[in-house]
Amino acid sequence: TEEVLAEELRELGIPVVSKRSGGVAFGTGLTEAYRVCLWSRIASRVLLPIHTFQAHDAEALYAEVRSIDWPQHLGSDNTLAVDVAGKNAASGPTHFVTLKTKDAIVDSIRNHEGSRPNIDTRQPDVRINVHVRANTVTVNIDLSGRGLHRRGIDRTRTEAPLKENLAAAILRLAGWPAQAASCPLFDPMCGSGTFLIEAAWMALDVAPGLTRMRVSGHGWRGHDALRWKRLQEEARDRTLAAAGRTFSVSGADSSKVAISAARENIQRAGLDSRVQVEVRALRTATSPPTGPGIIVTNPPYGERLGDSAELGQLYELLGDVLKRRFPGWRAWVFTGNPALAKRIGLRPSLRHVLFNGPIESRLLDIPISARQVQGDSVPSWRRASAESKALATRLRKNLRRLRPWARRKQVTCYRLYDADVPQYNVAIDWYDGSVRVEEHPRPRKVPHADADRHLRDTLLVVSELLKLDTSAIVVRSGGWQRPVQPEAGSMNDHDAKIVEEWGSRFEVNLQDPWNTGLDLEHRLLRRRIREQSARGDFLNLFGGTCTASVAAALGGARSSTSVDRSSRRLTQGRRNFTLNKLTITGHHFTRSDVCRWLTLNGHRRYDLILLAPPGDFRTQATSTDVERQQGHVNLIRQVGGMLKISGELLFASTQKGFDLTSAQLDKFVVKEITHELTSADFERRPRLRVWSIHRNGAGGV
Repeated sequence: TEEVLAEELRELGIPVVSKRSGGVAFGTGLTEAYRVCLWSRIASRVLLPIHTFQAHDAEALYAEVRSIDWPQHLGSDNTLAVDVAGKNAASGPTHFVTLKTKDAIVDSIRNHEGSRPNIDTRQPDVRINVHVRANTVTVNIDLSGRGLHRRGIDRTRTEAPLKENLAAAILRLAGWPAQAASCPLFDPMCGSGTFLIEAAWMALDVAPGLTRMRVSGHGWRGHDALRWKRLQEEARDRTLAAAGRTFSVSGADSSKVAISAARENIQRAGLDSRVQVEVRALRTATSPPTGPGIIVTNPPYGERLGDSAELGQLYELLGDVLKRRFPGWRAWVFTGNPALAKRIGLRPSLRHVLFNGPIESRLLDIPISARQVQGDSVPSWRRASAESKALATRLRKNLRRLRPWARRKQVTCYRLYDADVPQYNVAIDWYDGSVRVEEHPRPRKVPHADADRHLRDTLLVVSELLKLDTSAIVVRSGGWQRPVQPEAGSMNDHDAKIVEEWGSRFEVNLQDPWNTGLDLEHRLLRRRIREQSARGDFLNLFGGTCTASVAAALGGARSSTSVDRSSRRLTQGRRNFTLNKLTITGHHFTRSDVCRWLTLNGHRRYDLILLAPPGDFRTQATSTDVERQQGHVNLIRQVGGMLKISGELLFASTQKGFDLTSAQLDKFVVKEITHELTSADFERRPRLRVWSIHRNGAGGV
């Protein structure tokens, strides 16, 4: 935003403006600095340089900082704070530079005045800024307090708010407030109202610095209180002169909480009668009657609010609403996810690169055709491609075959489709009224544009054939890297859904990037465990959400032990026990690495053991496929040693190419039972293989 800031300062009448990387150098005196503190809507800080020097080490840094005539700037009766910015400092890491600078200032003032100033990091009398780049250090007096983006009205914030100074820069790029008198401004996803308040203050010529309690330099000994007061009075006069201006600024949001926060903020900003907001879903948004005008909005894009793999539907809806409801308008959409931006389906005339903190983002300038779109049919820009006909045909056939089967078997969750058509490389799972679409890893030979189109086609076909609103469809895309497996408290409990399976109940979370909590391909395996657990001791290794342990407990198991590395999964497992009205007495939930647990507990014996390592499990950090298979065989041998004489080990694997025979396991009898544990929804493409393993001579095979 350097160029936008430079333009703003020139309009304020500031002389000698020079754009630099990350900022703007300006002015010839304190008046210009105060004017920017009062009027700049885009600047983050205003820094007054007092000393620039070279520091090759910490001792040189300390000496140079101490050499500054600090009694000119503050005394022992003041409080101070030190901020450090920059990189590659020769004098040490940031926290060390902060400490050495503070020590040098305090020692200098103590030497002159006999006592030292106190530190106050929140509201100091004087804030010192130190900028370092390699050996070059600049010490500044920070005149901007806690940051100029803070407008001083104590706003109520919603999740992932946009900073006020970035919002102001976006509004200037959108041509506001130059157009304020001639066209309305509307934000259909306004959140806590940041764009709306900034736009209204711009139109009313309200100096953003007027509402701050004080300028940071009020305790600085160089502060000119009379000059600051005179500039404040000038700013108030300008605001009074602009009070009668007419303009239209309004917004909407589907969240009642967000609109409540927006109304509070608008009231605190003194804009009750000038800015209108309402609770309204995006799909029902309509243009203000004073249009056409400009739309400025910041939809979620998966960094802090929402998930990028699922938000494509929201962006598609935004494109539809803009095209249908806002003909002749101009939309400015700010997003940090270029892939999502493409889902809007409208071609931007310009793309501005901006940074939202560390996130490289785009501001899209989208002109909307004035031609009205007629009718309520699916618009041509949001229809599945002709290529998707094969997907639709296959999905219809699967529905005709599987829906009657599911009703007969009382199954509410099942797989509808699994890469049956090669181009559509996804699994589509039905979860009792909701759908999870999971894209398999994308082949490198498939261009990203083609894979994106196929995924988009899938969502459109699923929504149409299953008569589902897009809010009931969750997408997990193979185009994005999955996050590190989350731990306790990192997933939202409100995303949970309760489903049934043959009279048992389980909690699933379709939003989970790793696993919903209910492996559908394990369905018949769970039934077998339930049928064979009466009065026995059950061991569930890699237990996850303990669905197999629930099955064993419902089958009358005397005890169960579930071992998994994830405390979050095990906590969900306890909830699954509660859902099925099972007492946890005799049932154990152990957080541990399975291999470590086996080393410590190999002496224990069980009647029934389930060993179902995840597909990416390896017994050593790096291994070939042959070494990996041998590692699994060794693991089976170790776990098999924990069987009681007549016990059974069920080994389940999703590893491609894995095979198991009795010849690989001396002292054990091995029989593959995959066929009898593969249900109708996995017959076409079984992904799970299961073996029954007994001690040699124990019978039961």
